[in-house]
Amino acid sequence: MKRDPELIRDLMLAMEGAKSAELLKVPRLVGRDRLQVEHHFRLLTEAGLVTAGYVSPDGRRWIAIRLTWRGHEYLDQIRDPQVWRLTKAAMRKTGSWSLETMAAIAKSLIVARLGFLGVDVGI
Repeated sequence: MKRDPELIRDLMLAMEGAKSAELLKVPRLVGRDRLQVEHHFRLLTEAGLVTAGYVSPDGRRWIAIRLTWRGHEYLDQIRDPQVWRLTKAAMRKTGSWSLETMAAIAKSLIVARLGFLGVDVGI
């Protein structure tokens, strides 16, 4: 199964938007296949963007505990719809979808926006 950056972003936004900081299950996303969502949740766990534990003895059901600090930082970089759109456009040109590259592109777009607003960030 291929990684889907849009699904990863949607899943992180759903976790952040929950009423509780700690969730008891992986969020359901309308129009998304449950198995794809669970697979991408595992990827987020492996990347250190969320903490998680198993629900069932067979390890097939996961529970979302919370976004990590790194998860919040990454989500803050890709949250803005315009930054996300431009980041995806850049990634399509390179053919690479690594989290580090997406974060770097999103950060450069945010820094450029700050420069346009007259804020010197010293980078």
